[in-house]
Amino acid sequence: MHFLRGWLFDNLGLKFTALLLAVLVYLNVFTDRPATLVVSFPIDYKGLADSLTLSGPAPSVVEAELRGTGKQLIAIRVREPRLTVSLEGVHAGRFDRAIGVSDLPLPEDSKVVVEKLMGPLMLELTLDHRVTREIPVAMIVLGEPAAGFEYAGAWTSAPYLVRVTGPAGVLAGIDSLRMSAIRVDGRRDSVSAEVGPEHLPQWCSVEPLVVTAVVKLPRSAR
Repeated sequence: MHFLRGWLFDNLGLKFTALLLAVLVYLNVFTDRPATLVVSFPIDYKGLADSLTLSGPAPSVVEAELRGTGKQLIAIRVREPRLTVSLEGVHAGRFDRAIGVSDLPLPEDSKVVVEKLMGPLMLELTLDHRVTREIPVAMIVLGEPAAGFEYAGAWTSAPYLVRVTGPAGVLAGIDSLRMSAIRVDGRRDSVSAEVGPEHLPQWCSVEPLVVTAVVKLPRSAR
């Protein structure tokens, strides 16, 4: 037993170092082997005029199946190079842009091969005029106040109007901006909370992002 304990634990640091070196050598040899990997390239839309904005769905990544050494493919996935799409000089309306192998931001000095461009092969974008509107907020109140109190629909917010910036067509269909729910379970008199938008339409921003709401809970008439 003493011999076994000595064999296991003597020079433990040296044995651990040798094991680590063996693992590193194995990984180096393993990652030099040919391999294929599906890689996602995030899309950066650049150069769009300040007076315009994207509207509706727009692809966020392009996927491709790459072939190279495991080491090369891992490096590309870790660096996550971004595919740049220029929108300079485009106008409001429909904009189509084909995506080809040459668009992929692969290292120039690598021998990585694109086995298959999985797509999207065509970016179908909609651009609209960028506008700003002042829109009233709307509150959602959930729960039951304490006995003897009730919620009768009375609330205030500061501010009441928020500035929403986004596509003109989207903002034209918004009459109020619904905020996150405020719970009044077991509460009495009034409830104060800082809340933000429950859902903000795509390509829209709001200022301020948070408003202070006060929900009034008067005594029940019953």
